[in-house]
Amino acid sequence: MAETSNNVHILPESLINKIAAGEVVERPASVVKELIENAIDAGANQILVTVKNGGKDLISVVDNGCGMTEEDARLAVERHATSKIRDEEDLFHIRTLGFRGEALAAIAAVSHFELLTCADEASGGIRMAIQGGFLDHLGRTGFPQGTKITIERLFYNTPARLKFLKTTATELHHIQSWITQQALSHPEIQFRLTHNQQLLLHLPGSQTLEARVQQFFGEEFRDTLLEVAHEEAYLRYDGLVSLISKPRTSRRWQYLFVNGRAVKCPAVAHGVYDGYRTFLAKGQHPAFFLRLEVDPTEVDINVHPAKTEIRFRNSQIVHVILADQLAKTLKEGASRRFFGRAHEEVQRPSGSVEQAGLPLPDDLPIAQPDAAAEQRIDPRELPPKGSLKTRKTTPPLTISHQAPTTSRTTPEPPVPQPPPPENLVVLNPLPDSPNLWRPLGQLAPGWLLAESSSGLAVLSSHALHAHLLHETYREVFHKNSVPVHEFEVPLLLELPPQETVLLEQNQAALKQGGIVLESFGPRTYAVRSLPRLLPESVFRSMLDDWMQRIGLFGKRARREETHHDLWKVLAEHAAVPDSQSLSRHDQAVLLTQWEFLGRPVRSALGPRILSEFPFEELSRRMKN
Repeated sequence: MAETSNNVHILPESLINKIAAGEVVERPASVVKELIENAIDAGANQILVTVKNGGKDLISVVDNGCGMTEEDARLAVERHATSKIRDEEDLFHIRTLGFRGEALAAIAAVSHFELLTCADEASGGIRMAIQGGFLDHLGRTGFPQGTKITIERLFYNTPARLKFLKTTATELHHIQSWITQQALSHPEIQFRLTHNQQLLLHLPGSQTLEARVQQFFGEEFRDTLLEVAHEEAYLRYDGLVSLISKPRTSRRWQYLFVNGRAVKCPAVAHGVYDGYRTFLAKGQHPAFFLRLEVDPTEVDINVHPAKTEIRFRNSQIVHVILADQLAKTLKEGASRRFFGRAHEEVQRPSGSVEQAGLPLPDDLPIAQPDAAAEQRIDPRELPPKGSLKTRKTTPPLTISHQAPTTSRTTPEPPVPQPPPPENLVVLNPLPDSPNLWRPLGQLAPGWLLAESSSGLAVLSSHALHAHLLHETYREVFHKNSVPVHEFEVPLLLELPPQETVLLEQNQAALKQGGIVLESFGPRTYAVRSLPRLLPESVFRSMLDDWMQRIGLFGKRARREETHHDLWKVLAEHAAVPDSQSLSRHDQAVLLTQWEFLGRPVRSALGPRILSEFPFEELSRRMKN
């Protein structure tokens, strides 16, 4: 009988851990997330995070939690070893952030891993070193109560995973995003983040959610949020939601925490949107920072390896409660205004870093305002809006404020009109070829009615204008000749910590697009110029939208893709809004430019511009 060999075999433990690491540890931010969650579960109220080169070279997390004994430390780095659950029944009563017992083993398998921990200072601490999943050292050492885990050379033994890491700025952005979520979820905990020996984030402990939101997102949130709270048998929630008069243009200010865990849940998000359904226009979104508390038996958190997705056993109840209660709060204005003048001033980070009982380098520098910027202008003298000055070195693009006379012989009686959009004329000079289409008026704001010798047409003024702007931006961008407005007194722009990294990484693209920013200190930039076709009033929403796109999933887009995203976002935000009423002349100007570009049916951004109704079709319908 011929010998046969077995094709199925048991994988070695070291390989199993590397495979598991692919699910648990996607990038440096995943390591930071797991270690912070362990620190919170250990009862820490101070957490220090240190990273180098976006976490690719070093990640260190220090906490003052309960620490571990030597035996617990040995078991903590084994697969499926955890102190959070003991039997199957515990899976239905989870209140800790971690519970699977996979993270430390997976991290240690793909890095140089060091653990310092102490549960009782009288007994001394434990030091454990692991390289690529193999124990290198275990012994006693001096260490205060708590835990410090240091990760070096992440993915050094898995080249495929290492190859897919993004730029330092992108990886740091993801780390900051995770810390933002954890810090908002636990405002009672002190957080510090340093990157390449520079202090990026200092959040004092014992804060309220209101104070922490303001420290993260700045003064722009003042007077824009309501405090909400509701409790009944199935769930209770509290938090902050945007006023109906202050909608947002993107979803980036939406944070949900269920039983202390930052999560995503369509049922909750849909319930919030239903609460706002009568207040939001198309393209508008609410901001919310909501904390929900439910019985652990009513929610399944064991859905995704990263534990960021949850399911409610009865999601319909959650949806209905949120939708009804938020709608009631928004309509009645029953909740007190948040960030009013009487609100206690939020603490700002001090100019020095205190030890607070945790090890931190004495010579750690703190980001300071740019000295040259301080000499150029005193920020106290900056008005809310700067005066405009056209840069003389750039060929100006004519913006028509005074319309040429039309062919009408009898002038219309004066009717109050909103001021014409400054960026309506994008082709200069306007084509003088005869128009095939003649404007008949607006059916409603945002919809133009026009006629030609062959029929009628309904056009979207926003989609049409966005297409014109997109094509114009694309042309002048490639020629490095974007016409700009230069501010004599710059505008000040304050950004959340995680966005300053993206901004620094993409300054060149913004500058080529006519947006010149200069550092004015930590998280603050002076806006020196903007494209002339971009109204100042929409600049912030445009920048938020663009940064959300380039930061999405942390993809390393090619330069051309980044630039194209910029043209699209500039055009989308600079175009006349759907709610804008246009004069007959403004309608004719848009139609003239549209015809010159070949009468496209769809905008370069995607939406349809035109729906046509030939006279033959209308006649046929009238006869039926």
